[in-house]
Amino acid sequence: MAQKQVRSTRPSARVFRRRRLAVLIATLVLIGLLAWAGFGIASLLRPADPGAAPAPSQGGGSSPQASVEPTAEPSAGPAVCPEGDVVVTASTARATHGPADNPVLVMTIKNAGTTECLVNVGTSQQDFSVTSGADRIFSTSDCVQDPMDTEIAIKPGASETARFTWTRARSAPGCKVVNAKPRPGWYGFTAKLGDLTSETAKFELK
Repeated sequence: MAQKQVRSTRPSARVFRRRRLAVLIATLVLIGLLAWAGFGIASLLRPADPGAAPAPSQGGGSSPQASVEPTAEPSAGPAVCPEGDVVVTASTARATHGPADNPVLVMTIKNAGTTECLVNVGTSQQDFSVTSGADRIFSTSDCVQDPMDTEIAIKPGASETARFTWTRARSAPGCKVVNAKPRPGWYGFTAKLGDLTSETAKFELK
């Protein structure tokens, strides 16, 4: 009987080379993918700018303290004027007033001293009084409401003024009503500030 020829089933050398080349290519691709993935992960962990300062903490971490320069203590203000340095004078805006004119009484407060000082010019201290001879006609202290203290600083040689328009009405202590009206004639105005009293200024009512 004739013998059958058996074909070899082993792959040829060319096939082995192709398989090895395919495995090598796959390995290189896998290594490349792993390297890319590793670079991507590393880039997520690194700051975008290595030289940039870290962002300030939003939590309760400590923050740098600002340096505070020591401030000078405030200097003391002016003292109250000595009584002898304050001069009070009285005057009127006009010397003569017609029947329809209400006299404007002017109190001038001057610092005759050499330094700036405080003067209490509040309504608790002011008094505008009008007299006719020995007759007491009017005083602002008769009807003052809610007297207040008001201190102001006056420079040496400077002065402040307070004005009061007298409506030709009479007054009495306790703000009692007085129906009598002042008649035409000469009157005197005296300004008082606390314990200080001015000389009397004369004015005429027509």
